[in-house]
Amino acid sequence: MRRRLFVATILAALAATLLFGGSASSSSDRTLVTINVRSLNIANALPLDLGIQKGFFSKRGIEIQQKKLQSGNDVVLALANHDGDIGYLGYVPAMIGRVQGIKFQMISASEVEGTSADDNWQNIMVKGNSSIRTPQDLAGKSIAVNALKGVGEVMIKAALKKVGVDPNSPKLVAIGFGAMRSALNNGQIDAFWAPEPFVSQALNIDGDRIVMAPGPVLGKFWPIGGYGALDSWVKSNPQLATQFHDAINESLTYAQAHPDEIRALLPAGTQNVRLPIWSPVVDRDKLVQLAKYAKEFGVIDSLPNLAALVPSSVTGGKVLQGTIGNVFITLRLDGKAVRSLPHGKYTIVVQDNSKTTGFKLSGRGVAKQTSVKGTGRSTWTLTLKKGKYVYSSISNPRRKSTLSIT
Repeated sequence: MRRRLFVATILAALAATLLFGGSASSSSDRTLVTINVRSLNIANALPLDLGIQKGFFSKRGIEIQQKKLQSGNDVVLALANHDGDIGYLGYVPAMIGRVQGIKFQMISASEVEGTSADDNWQNIMVKGNSSIRTPQDLAGKSIAVNALKGVGEVMIKAALKKVGVDPNSPKLVAIGFGAMRSALNNGQIDAFWAPEPFVSQALNIDGDRIVMAPGPVLGKFWPIGGYGALDSWVKSNPQLATQFHDAINESLTYAQAHPDEIRALLPAGTQNVRLPIWSPVVDRDKLVQLAKYAKEFGVIDSLPNLAALVPSSVTGGKVLQGTIGNVFITLRLDGKAVRSLPHGKYTIVVQDNSKTTGFKLSGRGVAKQTSVKGTGRSTWTLTLKKGKYVYSSISNPRRKSTLSIT
């Protein structure tokens, strides 16, 4: 009897090893499942690295192996060729893949852009002495993007059209992010579009200027990218996909709340970059508009099935903008004051400009506030339930407004 029990135990352990694979964790006897991630060498992707460092993945039984590629289009192609399990990429390459028959879906959101050229982390850069002073001056000029028919092309053309510039007048040139600064300094191009850390390097080392921030031109907190996989991988690994979703969302929320830890992951001399606003929620209305832009400018020839590309498992929501000064407090959605919202997930980005008061939000399950004496940006991702919420000045509670959640 004992022998049979011993054999059964060994067989069960062997079956578990064959089923899950991976290597044993040094901190416990638990076996980790390896997920191969194809990512990009930009600051936006750093929450994944921080999440690995913090153990958010290993506590869910996941070990991450990464390979960095040049563009989101390369990520889609890699996954389509079964080189990798999950990819970090922009929504535009994901749309392209879906329209071209690659059955691909998003697993989680990642980041959004800012509200103006002053706080945005992905911009069009020109030399400090360039004659290009306004977006209108970009007509007829050469602009480097990391890939043609990608995020940059759609964002640039849509933003130029919105400010009255012929979107087809600039010449777009494909150059890797790492080579763009040299190409600009050598006169190969007139401008380049890039994210951090390349924006701050261009500003602080080369003396370049920002001439346009396409994302904020299109809308405040414009969605850019996330993590996705082939439908077949998700179908074969539903629990693993859910665990990755939960781990990366925890990583995004932690990264947003601990910017110093993100900066510590950057190369020496580049820590003082403009960080993205990481949020686990995606604004589906803005994704619809992004898809329409992609079709309008010939990046895709038909609109993708967004319900299939961004399924309900990806957390939907909006990004709100809170601001407080010494004598005012506001809460806005897409630049407009908001008084009522449907219940659900929200990321609230608060800019505290006062050294004498702070922004306070309270209501069902929520008690958040910024520093009274400090200034800067705070970001909270919250579930707002049906009921009344109050946002107010900490030092002057009479300066307040009510937000109704229906």
